[in-house]
Amino acid sequence: MNIKVGMSHLFLLFALFQFGLTSAQSIKDHPEIYAAYHDVLKLKLESGRAKLNQVIPNQAQLGHYHYVKSLADVIEILITEDPALYKKYEDSEEDNLDGLREMDENDPHRRFYNAEIKIQWAIIKIMFDEDMKAGLSLKTAYNYTERNIEKHPDFEANYKSYGSLHVLFAVVPESYHWILRLFGIKGNSILGWDELNRIQPDNPYWLETGLIKSLIAINILNKEQQTLELLDELREDHKDNLVVNYLYNTALIKYAKSEQALPNLRKLLFASEDYHQIVNVYYKLGDVYMQKQQYPLARYHLSKFLNQHKGKNYVKDTWFKIFLSYWLEGNEKMAEIHWNKAKESGDTFASADRNAKSILDEDHYPNSLLMKARLATDGGYFELADKALNDIQQGSLADKKEESEYFYRYGRLYDKMERDQDAIFNYLNAIKKAGKENWYFAPSACLYTGYIYEFRKDYKKAEFYYEKAMSYKKHSYKAGIDNKAHAALELLEDKLPTED
Repeated sequence: MNIKVGMSHLFLLFALFQFGLTSAQSIKDHPEIYAAYHDVLKLKLESGRAKLNQVIPNQAQLGHYHYVKSLADVIEILITEDPALYKKYEDSEEDNLDGLREMDENDPHRRFYNAEIKIQWAIIKIMFDEDMKAGLSLKTAYNYTERNIEKHPDFEANYKSYGSLHVLFAVVPESYHWILRLFGIKGNSILGWDELNRIQPDNPYWLETGLIKSLIAINILNKEQQTLELLDELREDHKDNLVVNYLYNTALIKYAKSEQALPNLRKLLFASEDYHQIVNVYYKLGDVYMQKQQYPLARYHLSKFLNQHKGKNYVKDTWFKIFLSYWLEGNEKMAEIHWNKAKESGDTFASADRNAKSILDEDHYPNSLLMKARLATDGGYFELADKALNDIQQGSLADKKEESEYFYRYGRLYDKMERDQDAIFNYLNAIKKAGKENWYFAPSACLYTGYIYEFRKDYKKAEFYYEKAMSYKKHSYKAGIDNKAHAALELLEDKLPTED
């Protein structure tokens, strides 16, 4: 045997042993598991599980098999929020982590899947108020990911985990901040976004990463064009994916395009029985009909949501919206019944529920015209919003809070109509009227004023208003506004002039 050839073979074997990258098989190399994975991401959970049940995993398949198995359980719990399901699947995390222990130590998927399963179940634990367990799971996932990047720097899937963790650490509630301080971890949603962007279309986790990015884009970045382009790309490649379609319509509502979302959402109610139903579609439809002032239809869909929803999030807000539907319709008797029902129902983890509670804690009903303007503006029904605001008589507003909201509602309307100067004028009046009070109108007005100045490339003013937005304390949208303002400031870093 030629000595040079022999040495080259020896070097190749050494490289494979050391790094395990060339020998590690992608999930794409196992079509039956990859097909199950995509079924799970479509919400065809039973089909995905049936395909997995046909597999007796060998060592090369173990990681992929247990990852998809865990993901199916996690997604079912996430979309139902059902505590009975959480109880049913309580051993799933440990069972699937145990399955990874038989993997080759040099396979980069081993630590990757350990981290991913830890992240999945940490999110479930946050949902069910298991703060300590969730925090420790996220820390463990972070350790796995950092070690895997060190050991397998060319394994791009690492950045799906790393990006997700950096975003999660940036947006977790204050009750988790002790974990970050204890271990010296810093959250950074823009860094996380950039890391997720390293996952390209040829990566087997491209679709799942795209779904994560869509959630970040909708809830944190506030970049309409970027969000819709991302979702359009996902829809083009995954027309039969229920989650992609749901997120696309959620984004349309977010960006005041509810009329465009309405027929699409109706279609989702009639999805094939092969799909696991997304009960939240009823909640979204209820929102749209409230925005359109079609109150009986709103009540119908909100009631369907309450009848089928197993979790505690959005329950208070839904009862509150049913109250509103009667109040704005002029039915005071039914309004009172549902006002009291909303007060005693649900939880306040979700920002919508916290906002509902802040209104329910008042000793009077909200101003009906301001509420109509708010709902119509949110949906893009600008004529309805303008009419409601024009119907408010001078001197009819009850106090400074309503006066601040009045200017804020005009600011939101003009902002969505792209009348920037009018929007700024009203936002600044809302801020002035609020003074040092911690009503959410002022911090939200600061955030949107910052967006306008950033669009105008007046970065110093944008920075001022983003920082001011975060200075308000203990209002109902504190976490969401702070996360968005902080992300916006991170994006501004390279645009601001440097100090001499």
